[in-house]
Amino acid sequence: MRGMNYEDLGGKSILVLGKTRAVSAEEFDTLLKLNKIERLGSYKEGVALIIEGRMMNPYEEAESVRLYELGIAPIIELSHFEEWLCKSIEPNRLLMSLKLSRNQERLVNFLKNPYITDELFFKLLKLYDWQNEGLFDNDANRDVTASIIGRFYTDLDRNHNVQYAMSGLAHLIERYGTEALITAISELAPIARELKTPSDRSYAGVLDAMALHSDTSEGILSLLIGERAKLLAYREPLGLEKELLALNTEEINTILSQNTTLSEDGAALLEYTYPQLIASNTRLSEERFDRLMKKYPHALAANATLTPKMQQWLYALGDETVFESLAANPITENTILEKLFETGRFRVQLAMNPSLAPQKLERLFLSQDADVLLALSANLSTPIALLYQLSLDQRFERSVKTNPAFGKHIQTYNIGWN
Repeated sequence: MRGMNYEDLGGKSILVLGKTRAVSAEEFDTLLKLNKIERLGSYKEGVALIIEGRMMNPYEEAESVRLYELGIAPIIELSHFEEWLCKSIEPNRLLMSLKLSRNQERLVNFLKNPYITDELFFKLLKLYDWQNEGLFDNDANRDVTASIIGRFYTDLDRNHNVQYAMSGLAHLIERYGTEALITAISELAPIARELKTPSDRSYAGVLDAMALHSDTSEGILSLLIGERAKLLAYREPLGLEKELLALNTEEINTILSQNTTLSEDGAALLEYTYPQLIASNTRLSEERFDRLMKKYPHALAANATLTPKMQQWLYALGDETVFESLAANPITENTILEKLFETGRFRVQLAMNPSLAPQKLERLFLSQDADVLLALSANLSTPIALLYQLSLDQRFERSVKTNPAFGKHIQTYNIGWN
């Protein structure tokens, strides 16, 4: 009965059958008092609301049936009322109470409560004492870690054990990370220790996920750069670019040269050392395009920031290696793709291109060329019917199963696939 206005219960009495769920019985009664609602132990005339809680005993179940038949008051399920009750909590009053009492058991119960706001959850998390132990080293720590994952991991039904594994926390950051969530995780005492002084390899996956996530703040990235400069160089959008360039190592600079979010200044700095990588990956200005056109047209043809005019200039060169790069480039204009397709060549590159029309991908499938079929099996735009057929061939089965488009189709239609 979500339409009921629970605020109208002030000054009235309710009957609760069974046990509370989101909060303890004591906490439940405290919240009732704050809302000026009286809780009855048994039915009395004038009761305004009857609530069915969890684990009702046989007497309570019989009483619920009797009261339902009498129809003397609305009967609702506990969760709707508990949700309203928990959202009536005054955050500052609760935070002050927990700070003064230092009642960690009560704090953990609130952290496990699904009805408090995320803002309050993050504030409460800062009050928790990890007892100088790891995220899963004792029952309380395990419960708190599980509550973090359980609150923000929206597909929990498909991943029942994700709440109780370090990999689950890393997966949470990868899939559902926000700046607020990642910052909150970084401030957990066990994680904060690892950020300052890495010593426990079990946290590596969590820190890797932070390093790669686009919403991780620069303050956290600066703590990661010492151990994870290579990962940070892969990150898009790129953060701490100046700091990474200042390291001036060949490995880092090579990765940066392939980062599509490298700045104009960063690209200019690396262009003369890694011209082909810069030509293929970084955002092109007309000046850079003109400068690199003479020596590296095939690399430029693979760049995802080519303008239509740039594409036409490259196509006009009539160079075979340029045609190959254009055929595989997802941003190549349809007019150019059409011309390349009609030549009957560049079939493997065209089969890789997710921008090629489905009808043309189907025509490529008919060639039965193994290299073309392998490219089609990994193409996000290959029609599902073709992917099914390709999956029956051992040569392409793995590629189809790792194709995100096919995986999404399987999940959408809830098809069993092992």
